Amino acid sequence: MQPIIPDTLEGALILSLIDFVGSFFIIAAIGVVLAGFPLIGRIAARFEKRAPAAPAAPAATEDAPQDDGELVAVLAAAAHATLGRPVRIVRIEPTNVGDAWAAEGRLAHHGSHQPGRGRG
Repeated sequence: MQPIIPDTLEGALILSLIDFVGSFFIIAAIGVVLAGFPLIGRIAARFEKRAPAAPAAPAATEDAPQDDGELVAVLAAAAHATLGRPVRIVRIEPTNVGDAWAAEGRLAHHGSHQPGRGRG
């Protein structure tokens, strides 16, 4: 049986040419797909305009405490329900304030692992 592409230098060049041209077709097909994405976005935007708007969900801030007194009461009640004993709220602060303490702890921990310390 005779091979379609001979196993010679001429066959290798023919196969390389076929691969080269084929890669251009594949790249062109990918380009067509990518060029179609904006078209798909415009079509989707038209369908969104036609669809009736869903009613807006109620804002979550309506149920939130309005001042610090209510916030302390809610937090104390939640802690009492969780722990099963009365608690006293001492301080309320934003969550990002404690980052310095965590960084300081990590620094101290990593500093304790320096090579050559404490070995004599």
